Amino acid sequence: MNTGGVEVALIRHGLPHRIEGVVRPDPVLTELGLEQARAVADVMALLPVRAIASSGLQRALQTAAPTAEKLGLTVEIHQDLAEFDNGEDFYIPIEDMVAEADPRLDRWREMMVSPDMADTLTEFRHAATAAVQRVAVASPPGMAAIFCHGGVIAACVEKAVGDVRLMLGEPHYGAITRIDVGPDGEWKLRTYNELHHIERLAAYQEGAR
Repeated sequence: MNTGGVEVALIRHGLPHRIEGVVRPDPVLTELGLEQARAVADVMALLPVRAIASSGLQRALQTAAPTAEKLGLTVEIHQDLAEFDNGEDFYIPIEDMVAEADPRLDRWREMMVSPDMADTLTEFRHAATAAVQRVAVASPPGMAAIFCHGGVIAACVEKAVGDVRLMLGEPHYGAITRIDVGPDGEWKLRTYNELHHIERLAAYQEGAR
């Protein structure tokens, strides 16, 4: 058990395929998503990563795989690191929904701010941050790489800045957010949405134009 604190690197999964008409969709990564996962692995190989954790969803596990292979570490699965399940029968990257003015995005936003969802979202945030805390405590000194989802990262960032609700933009696919988890349980945000390793990808540069 680590009692001296650890730095946690929260990595959003790579770009997944779109899925529609499937209950509890669990898409795999696109070719670009796999390229993003390899770019993450190149960065993690330069850092003192001593533990790797992931949600049980395929897009997170596939993103974690190149890092685990490069470092010779086992991926520990924590189901509480999964994205918030809004009960829809589709998975469409939110960036696509914005670009396409998909009316389902407005419905999703309304649902997320509904008073009826307050307790459910609080439970989700608590479970997600507790899972990250468990990984940090169990990790050897150094860094723990956690492959997860936008909602989980948002919950962790909010905890690290004093449990303040923030209107954050979605972290990019494959982006890295770093948080120090101290021995006293105090969290401190170091970086948000690091993109240097993703920006060099030709596909990212093409999409940014």
